[in-house]
Amino acid sequence: MTQLAHNLIQEPRLEQLQEERRSKKVAFDPALSETESRDDRANVHRLLGELQTRFSDSVDVAYLIESEVSHRTADLYRKANYDSLTHLPNRSYFHDILDKLVQGATEKDTIFSLLFLDLDGFKQVNDTLGHHVGDELLRYVSGRLVASVRDGDIVSRLGGDEFVILLSDVESRDEIEIICNRIVTEISRPYWFDGVEVLTSTSIGVSQFPQDSKLSSELIEQADEALYVAKSKGKKTFRFYDDVKFEVPAKLHEQQQVFDEAIQKSQFQAYVEPQIDLKQSRIVGGYMTLEWVKEDGSREPYEAWQTLLKNSGDEEILGMWLLDTACFYLNQWSKCDAELVVTVPVMDALWQKDDFLTMLLQRLVRYGITANQLQLAFAMEKFDQFDGQLVEKLQDLSEAGFQMTLTGLGAMPLNLPVLSGLNVQEFKFDQAWLKAQMASAAGQKWVQALIQMGKGLDACMIATGLDDEPEAMALKEWGCSLGQGPYWTQPIDSKEFEQLLT
Repeated sequence: MTQLAHNLIQEPRLEQLQEERRSKKVAFDPALSETESRDDRANVHRLLGELQTRFSDSVDVAYLIESEVSHRTADLYRKANYDSLTHLPNRSYFHDILDKLVQGATEKDTIFSLLFLDLDGFKQVNDTLGHHVGDELLRYVSGRLVASVRDGDIVSRLGGDEFVILLSDVESRDEIEIICNRIVTEISRPYWFDGVEVLTSTSIGVSQFPQDSKLSSELIEQADEALYVAKSKGKKTFRFYDDVKFEVPAKLHEQQQVFDEAIQKSQFQAYVEPQIDLKQSRIVGGYMTLEWVKEDGSREPYEAWQTLLKNSGDEEILGMWLLDTACFYLNQWSKCDAELVVTVPVMDALWQKDDFLTMLLQRLVRYGITANQLQLAFAMEKFDQFDGQLVEKLQDLSEAGFQMTLTGLGAMPLNLPVLSGLNVQEFKFDQAWLKAQMASAAGQKWVQALIQMGKGLDACMIATGLDDEPEAMALKEWGCSLGQGPYWTQPIDSKEFEQLLT
């Protein structure tokens, strides 16, 4: 700043201060009248009197200081121990509470339980509706959690969408199950923000003191591992660590870290499993699948790591890549067979996007394909996890001309009210269920009954995992339309599949 500029900025202010100073000193100017001087002196005495009264012994200055210190101390305590968003105990304070609870329960020989839970689809809410809605959702969820437990139970937010609950003095496992069911039900009720309905759900892992462990760190880890198993079995459920400890993968957290690194290294590849018309013994379609190709060359199918993918936060990215890959090769392969259909599994993070239908229509134009060539596969178990969300989305897709495949037939109960409102072109048997039923005469009757159901609905039935000719021939005689599995070939890459078409 130049000296001139400095003077220009300072001079008006200086003049103002000088004027204020002159006005304040005017009461002591000899030119003033004696009356005016007396009035001003009276005003000064009155002001001094008020100040003396205010700070006299009648007002406990020490008390005022103590109150201010107490207020500031309490504020610092809240900031250090409570989550600023939900006002629940934070991670640090929760660990302190848990350590004291473990110590007290050990001394008094009492028991308690720890619940570890998170929200299904929370990242999707943040990505589509914004973080302000995500924050509001966390506040409402916190309120419902507190309302779902008993007086004296402690609800804490660890961070993000992760919560823990301490249930003290719970003698009965039935009581824990009642609380868990109440939490799952309450969290799954719709939320409304600015006229927009928001749906989420929760899964819960449960560990118990001292049955599972007497160490606080192990109790947290065990509840987290039980949550992992609960989520892998389907959302909106809970699992006790004691029941599932042998199902928990070894070194779970290390496995997640390795998987996250695989995402960064793009260690994933799309493969195709040919779908065979059992009557004509020819390829009529291809099922796109995603596999994790590890550094040692081994391959793991999507079903083995789908929970890791959800936990990674990259499900939408990988799901979009798989969809684009299917559309690209469909354009190429349709030149060999104009009637070829490619089926692609749609991941949850993808179909939950508000603009999913628009995105699909854009890809039809971009890749020069038609809606009836692209078969969209959805797992039947998703209907129970997402209530009416998925049904509404499938209805929109059907109206737009897209073909639908429902997978997992046999393994999941048939939700007839839901299915009756959908236009489904294909039902795909669950591989493990089909294998088990084909091993007995009674099971084969169930397979035949479901094939007849499909015929009545004018839907194509697909048998998967077929590995020998007798199975394929039996299913053909019963009226099953399509088959896929090792009997013909394992999933192959795009070049090998194209060679089969020519």
